Amino acid sequence: MRLTQQQVQHYEQQGYLVLENYFSPAELELLQAELPHILAEESARRILEKSGAVRSVFASHITSEVFKCFIRLARLIEPVTQILRSDVYIHQFKINAKTALAGEQWEWHQDFLYWHKEDCMPEPRVLTAVLFVEDVNEFNGPMLIIPGSHLDGMIDLDVHDKYRSAPGNGALRKTVPPSWASTLTADLKYKIDKQILMNLVNRRSIKAITCPAGTLMFFHGNLFHASGSNLSPRDRISIFASYNSVENVPRDMQNPRPLFIAERDGTPLTPLADSSLLEMGARVG
Repeated sequence: MRLTQQQVQHYEQQGYLVLENYFSPAELELLQAELPHILAEESARRILEKSGAVRSVFASHITSEVFKCFIRLARLIEPVTQILRSDVYIHQFKINAKTALAGEQWEWHQDFLYWHKEDCMPEPRVLTAVLFVEDVNEFNGPMLIIPGSHLDGMIDLDVHDKYRSAPGNGALRKTVPPSWASTLTADLKYKIDKQILMNLVNRRSIKAITCPAGTLMFFHGNLFHASGSNLSPRDRISIFASYNSVENVPRDMQNPRPLFIAERDGTPLTPLADSSLLEMGARVG
């Protein structure tokens, strides 16, 4: 599927594009059937909330044949290559659980800030396709965005004080945590200043993405986004596939984050027919 000129213009001007009914109920059922054992798997790829509930699971596209197929569907690859104007690979893949009454917030952030600072990704030639597996409403922590904020570029934010330490001379310096959790948990490593946020919102406003299950949204690596807690009695699971241009592979660096968080193999993805997911389900069934 190729996007229309109007859809591409909307993405370029607003930093996102919402496409309802992009995945059928049968496809959602197949994806949902994969989730219980993925969310239950104990591994370094699974990130927990403070409550112990699952927050995210990374790199399931490597361990699951269903998600390996999902990321290669032509209806994802073709619009992404159209927007980024190059072949692409998966930089990061995650399933966000937003567990009922336990799914915590995602603070305001730009993905590219983390990928640039933590992974040495050169340019924001990257976007994320997020599939909303359940209906998204005002009660279950919808994704919040600041439309057009990507046009301001990457806003360089300081490391939060709790992720710094004071050496003997009193000067602050960054510390490398024993894990990379500070870039993945509800208490993020880089904190937006209230005045910066105020300036962005005064100029551009905030929009909540509420939509039916099966909706897909493409959004720019520099689009500011966030989400609140899930106060509903139902989990709200979303699938995030972040595609990067093969011309924008992260540079070599010391102590890189694990590959399941930041892939460094820029081998291009080959598209699969859009029917592949259902055909896989039929074979398994």
